[in-house]
Amino acid sequence: MVITIEIEVSEFKDLIESVALKGKYNSGDTSKNGQLSNYAWLISDGEYLHAYNADTTTICAARVPNEGITTASWIVDIEKTVKYLKAFSGEVTLLVGDYLTITQTETQTATAKVPLVSEHPHNDYIGRIVTFTNDMRSDTPSWGDELPIFGKTQFEAEIVISEDELARASSVCDVVNIARYKFNFDDEVLTMSSTKTMNETIDTNVEYTIAEGDSATVEFNGQFAKFLNGAVRLYLKDDAPVLFVTTNRLLLKAPYLNR
Repeated sequence: MVITIEIEVSEFKDLIESVALKGKYNSGDTSKNGQLSNYAWLISDGEYLHAYNADTTTICAARVPNEGITTASWIVDIEKTVKYLKAFSGEVTLLVGDYLTITQTETQTATAKVPLVSEHPHNDYIGRIVTFTNDMRSDTPSWGDELPIFGKTQFEAEIVISEDELARASSVCDVVNIARYKFNFDDEVLTMSSTKTMNETIDTNVEYTIAEGDSATVEFNGQFAKFLNGAVRLYLKDDAPVLFVTTNRLLLKAPYLNR
């Protein structure tokens, strides 16, 4: 079956590039450029076009509105697909079949064929985050009125933070240059810190609009703030995964426990 999607090329490019999650990642006592896998798992559901990616410590999801498209899923090589998308502007038509065909919608003066990928290197993680994301977006999630549950983790604190405030706090911590961050929520105060050694550290208070739940402390690694857009719901539990949720994006990071 071949499905057809009409979308702004910049929107599609931004969608699949976002889930590569390129940025700084911890490497010992410093940071280096990195990303998740180079593959985006795309799912259309008739209302949104979703993109997912994962590695062994991080899972992310992003979506853009795209009504009326047939329900389907496919996997693309992010770098290769973006290379071909750069030849187009404005609205493009995507034909998804045995390969991906990209055509300039109005003029049809340019067409590209790009191979699809048969399997994502972290299929199991993608399957888990698809199920969890659907639950998070549901009006009747499986955990009812409680805080979200991912796998065996029942989150114990929910904190709502503006995109700008989270970016500011991340920028403050980045001066240490290890791309490792720690949240501490205690006595209604949220702090974010980054520590290279006992004598080389920085921390900042993070302003929030709403908070509920128990105290929690968790450290994690790698790019996060630049991926998020809009108000962020942050979910915490001691030494458990960190969950970030916005209207159209979701990011789950494993805790950093090598202390």
